[in-house]
Amino acid sequence: PDGSLGASWHPWMRNGEKQLPIQEDETALILYALWEYYTDSKDLEFIESVYNPLIKKAAEFMITYMDHDIGLPMPSYDLWEEKYGTFTFTSASVYAGLMAASRFAGILGKSQSELKYRTFAEKIKKSIVTELHNESEGYFYKSAIKSGNTYIKDKTFDISAFYALFQFGILEIDDPKFGKILEEIQNRLACHTEVGGIARYEGDNYFRVSEELPGNPWIITTLWLAQYHIRKAKSEADFTEAIRLLNWAADRALPSGALSEQMNPYTGEQLSATPLTWSHAEYVSTVILYLEKLEEFGIAQKCNPIK
Repeated sequence: PDGSLGASWHPWMRNGEKQLPIQEDETALILYALWEYYTDSKDLEFIESVYNPLIKKAAEFMITYMDHDIGLPMPSYDLWEEKYGTFTFTSASVYAGLMAASRFAGILGKSQSELKYRTFAEKIKKSIVTELHNESEGYFYKSAIKSGNTYIKDKTFDISAFYALFQFGILEIDDPKFGKILEEIQNRLACHTEVGGIARYEGDNYFRVSEELPGNPWIITTLWLAQYHIRKAKSEADFTEAIRLLNWAADRALPSGALSEQMNPYTGEQLSATPLTWSHAEYVSTVILYLEKLEEFGIAQKCNPIK
C-alpha cells in the first residue's frame, strides 16, 4: 500500500500487453480479515492507525480497478494462481473487502467514504448474481473473461465460487440456489473412490492422477463443504455431514499431524506441499465454526473465549 514494488511470480506482460501481476483477492481479504479482527477485539486504536495508510488505500484501489460496464472487478489472477480473468471468488472477496472498508469508515465517522464504499460493494454483489450465475445449469461461473466488448463466461465448475457465495455473504445460507450447487458438487467434483474428498474444479491437472476423476481431493475444498453444512445447521442433528468431513480431514493427517495440500484419490498418499499451512488453517477455522455453532445452540458455552 505504500507504493513500493511487491514480490510476485505473476508476469508483468501477457500476450504482448502490460498487466498488473496481482491476485486482487489478496488485497480484499486483508480488509475482510481486519474486520473479523475488529469484531472480536474492538481494538479501535489499532484500526485508526491503519485506516489511512492501508484500509483507505486498498478500498480506493478496489473501486478504481473495476470494469463499470459489467460492474465487476478488472481481471487479475485467481486464488489458485493459475488463470487470469474476473472470477466469482475474487469478485465476492472484493465485495466483502469494500463492505469492511465501509464499516470501518462508519465507525470512524467518515460518512462519505462509508457510503461510497458500500455503494460500490453493493454494485459488485448485484453483478455477481446477475452476470456470473449460470441460470440454465444452476451454478455460478468460474469467471468472466473480456474479449473485445463482450465477456466469455468460463463454465468450469469451481468449488471456490460456491465457498465465496456463503463465506462473503453474496447469498444467504438458506438461499435455494445452494440446493442445485450441492448436487453439482457431488456430481462433478466429488472423488467417488475409497479415499473420497472434493476436487478444486473440473479438469484440475495439478498433480492429477486420473483422467477419470475431476482432479485430486484437497483438504481445504473438502473442509469448505463442511463449513457450509455447519453454517446451515439448525440443530445438533444437522451436524452429521460436517462431522464426517472433519473426521475425513483428520484421517488424512500424517502421524506428525501434518496435513498436505492434496492426495492421491486412490491410495490416499499425500501429494504436493506437506504440510500446507492453508490446510491446517481451514481445519482450525472449521473446528472453531463448529464450536461456535454449539455455543449458539446452547450445547456448549464459551468454546472460543477472547482473552
